[in-house]
Amino acid sequence: MSSWLAASLRMGRGIVGVAACALFGALSLAAQGEQMFKGEITDSECAALRGHATTLEKGETNAHCTIACVKKMGAKYVLFDPENEIVYPLDDQKMPEAFAAQYVVIIGFLDKAGAIHVDDIVRDLPPSVKHVKSVAIVCDACPRGMAKARLAAFQQLVNWNRFAVVPNPRNADLIFLFSANSYLGDYGTRDGPDQRPVSVDITYMNVVDPHTGESLWGGSRQLGSLFVPKATRDLIAEFREQLEMDESSVGRQLFVQSHRIPKAAEGPVCQTCGK
Repeated sequence: MSSWLAASLRMGRGIVGVAACALFGALSLAAQGEQMFKGEITDSECAALRGHATTLEKGETNAHCTIACVKKMGAKYVLFDPENEIVYPLDDQKMPEAFAAQYVVIIGFLDKAGAIHVDDIVRDLPPSVKHVKSVAIVCDACPRGMAKARLAAFQQLVNWNRFAVVPNPRNADLIFLFSANSYLGDYGTRDGPDQRPVSVDITYMNVVDPHTGESLWGGSRQLGSLFVPKATRDLIAEFREQLEMDESSVGRQLFVQSHRIPKAAEGPVCQTCGK
């Protein structure tokens, strides 16, 4: 056997081994019990009352009420699953604060007492997003390297082939808003493009409701000016992953795997990896 053929066979076996390890690792996660939990981040006080109505103070939002109940009344952050009417205690009491009163996806383990050991929390998408047909790409304050986000986004959406990309944001079901500054929630109310100073260091993407200006999903990548196209592609891929996670068991498994943290795995998950 030639040295070239032997090397090719070794490479082929290596690729198969890596693929097998990846699959084995994913299956091991399921075996360990790591899974997705969906619902609203609220507090134990309001969850016991099935809502905020009796604890809301004048001018408060549900988020203000949740945080106040935790900080002032000694309540704990919990996840309320409205579909099954289950309240899950959470072992992590720091991460949930940023998601107070929001619908989320939690990646974690359920212990014997019924509490979730939180690995990650991701804001859930409204069900209406799954049925939209058109998007517009907006990058109206994109100087220098940030300007490359528009073309990168267009190419990624064409490859995805899920939405029609329309030129006029007024005719779109969703707006993919790119910027080097964090979104202020003012797309529908501001007078013209964002006028803040721009330093092209972080690429921000927000999926915006064109009627309300609400950000339905958001993410960012700090890759600098030279890698704006990569940051853009990565952000759209992340949004796609979350949008499609409920469409198949594979999608859910991949979502869980991509949002897990190292502490979730105990010991090696593949005895042949690295050999």
